[in-house]
Amino acid sequence: MAYPYSDALLQYEFKKSHPLKPERLAFTYELSKILGLVDHVDVIEPSIATREELELFHSPDYIDAVLACEQNMCTDIRHGLGTSDNPIFPKIYEASARYVGATIDGMKRILEGASNAFVISGGLHHAQRTEASGFCVFNDVAIAIKMLQKKRKSKVLYVDIDAHHGDGVQNAFYRSKEVLTISMHQSGKTLFPGTGHVFEKGGGEGIGYSVNVPVIPGASSAEMIDVLNEIIVPLFESFSPDLLVTQLGVDGHFLDPLAHLSYSSHGYERVISKLRNMAADICSLGWLAVGGGGYDPVNVARLWSLFLAVMLDEDIPQRLPEEFKTLCNDAGYTRFPEGMRDESEVVQQYFSRDDVALDLERSIRRVKELIFPYHGLA
Repeated sequence: MAYPYSDALLQYEFKKSHPLKPERLAFTYELSKILGLVDHVDVIEPSIATREELELFHSPDYIDAVLACEQNMCTDIRHGLGTSDNPIFPKIYEASARYVGATIDGMKRILEGASNAFVISGGLHHAQRTEASGFCVFNDVAIAIKMLQKKRKSKVLYVDIDAHHGDGVQNAFYRSKEVLTISMHQSGKTLFPGTGHVFEKGGGEGIGYSVNVPVIPGASSAEMIDVLNEIIVPLFESFSPDLLVTQLGVDGHFLDPLAHLSYSSHGYERVISKLRNMAADICSLGWLAVGGGGYDPVNVARLWSLFLAVMLDEDIPQRLPEEFKTLCNDAGYTRFPEGMRDESEVVQQYFSRDDVALDLERSIRRVKELIFPYHGLA
């Protein structure tokens, strides 16, 4: 398995008070190393994406704007730069291009024969062709998929389980039937970016190839598993992709401070395990996993290390290692779970459980009505 990582990735830091903290990556790598998981992967020094690679998705004017901001710290509100979500920071161009390079490196290793890759820095799914959005400057996922398509004709299934809708990736392939995007997320009626409604089903020859399953605040692992079984699995089987790409944001976890969902480690593990098995059975190229959201750095490290263990089919201890707890304490993080897995389900009561289940039932029924006929599914 390919695992692009170096401390150079920690330069992607908007400002100290910003929710997207580079400690997420450092903690994940260190915990995975303590657990012995890094011994089973090929750690790659991330490259910096070239201008040509960035232009696979982004407009030249937008790339110029990001570069100009690095050179003179300007703001360019037209391109979403210099906002509260996307403040300018030193080396913004270089750091953002390195994030893209890491995901491209993972994709290249897969093309060279690696079965899987996990790019924890990746998953900047909000970046649009001409603007930064939602903490995302360049869209590494869209660029990596377009690079693959340029090199060889391939069908790609993109599954996004971040709490926020994967709008940038959806928009990149909205009119394509070679990339099937599935996003399960907190409803755009209650959370940024305000998109990802069930009726967003693609355009042109891509009608039926953009799939959105919104859930309301309080949705738990039960809802996540329902979406897996009712929507993701049948579409995975019918589409039969060459490559699985997953955005594994963990901001839907009940400990995350930004979203309003109640996913647990048990729900995530069920989903990751099923996707691993299906990718092994169906995808000739394998599986490219990227990170994404998650704004409690300790919890992110715990969950992404668990995901890596699942991908590698390796056992991990029940308790969070003392060495890792010390590392977190020394960095000023003193509150964290005791176990590598959640000890219990914690459901936040924004709506009643009946309301949450009924809302999802309606969404699933509507998705099946709008999408399944394009894939030969009843």
